[in-house]
Amino acid sequence: MLLVNFLNKIVNIPISHQLSEKLVRVLRYIYLRSRLKDIYITERYRSKDPKTSLGSIIDNTDDVAILMRGLIVKEDDFTIKTLEFYRKCYPNTPIILSTWDHCINGIEEILSKLDIKTVTSKFKVPIRGYGTNNLQIIGNMNGLHLIREIGIKYTLTTRTDQRFYADNILRSLKLIQNSYDYKTNNNISDRQINRLAILSFNTFLYRLYSISDMFLFGLTEDVFNFWNTKYDDRKFSPDDYSKPLRTQREWSKQNISEAYFTTEFLARNGEDPKWTLEHYWDVLRKRFIVVDSNSLDFLWPKYSHIEDRWINPQKGIQHRQISNSDWNLIRESLLSPCEEVLDFPLS
Repeated sequence: MLLVNFLNKIVNIPISHQLSEKLVRVLRYIYLRSRLKDIYITERYRSKDPKTSLGSIIDNTDDVAILMRGLIVKEDDFTIKTLEFYRKCYPNTPIILSTWDHCINGIEEILSKLDIKTVTSKFKVPIRGYGTNNLQIIGNMNGLHLIREIGIKYTLTTRTDQRFYADNILRSLKLIQNSYDYKTNNNISDRQINRLAILSFNTFLYRLYSISDMFLFGLTEDVFNFWNTKYDDRKFSPDDYSKPLRTQREWSKQNISEAYFTTEFLARNGEDPKWTLEHYWDVLRKRFIVVDSNSLDFLWPKYSHIEDRWINPQKGIQHRQISNSDWNLIRESLLSPCEEVLDFPLS
């Protein structure tokens, strides 16, 4: 920001807010790269305006709804181009955009032409709950109510600031989801019908109940079951957001963000969190399927240009994201939990 202010005030080069954000990201990227030692750096290129015209990559799935939630990303027309891309790839798929009233002003005609069903509500800054947790619940549930009303069997939830470039994702996810049974138990409170597919990105191996809230695929009833949670009525102060956390156990025990959604889901389905790595892995083993984000050609151009921003060989095992390989080892009881890792320092 110092350079931006310098250009604005001293050199008298006007820098817009949008350009300022881009400049800061680029400079941060260059700075971080300059500090890396003994590391190979690779790069990946994707089109800002992805197009498809090849019949071989068209997925005619019509029993999966794609639910995109969140603000409309105007930079590079990211959200609109993502919707256009999905409509070309999945011509028969119901696509639902769950956003805020003010976000669709001026784009109603585009959404109508793309046959995007919209669900909107008035935006209110949350006064309770951690960060945007309660807004996520609203966005997901608004869309899921419509999907259930339409009667679509499967649902994929994603975000308006993310994109998946891989072909035939819906076919692939259905195949993956139907390859693993969910073994029902004698718990009458458990309403889960089948496994839920989750993303490796932002799902951590040694952070308790930290299942990524960015992506979820499964039977619509199961996805609804996951998100049909009560709002977080706790109040957090600015100090709560800035408090340094020393271990993954400390992070999890706050029961915020991903952990809040997962533990609430478990409790509603008759499984109380035990706050142990053994139980967390058992939940992953029995209730979920981990899908590698790179197999879906996942892009999230927010905050950082780094593709896998949390994968860093200079950091310890306590920072490790889970992979499909890890999940398969856990599923076959070939990977043993080491509870001590929960107390390794994060720095």
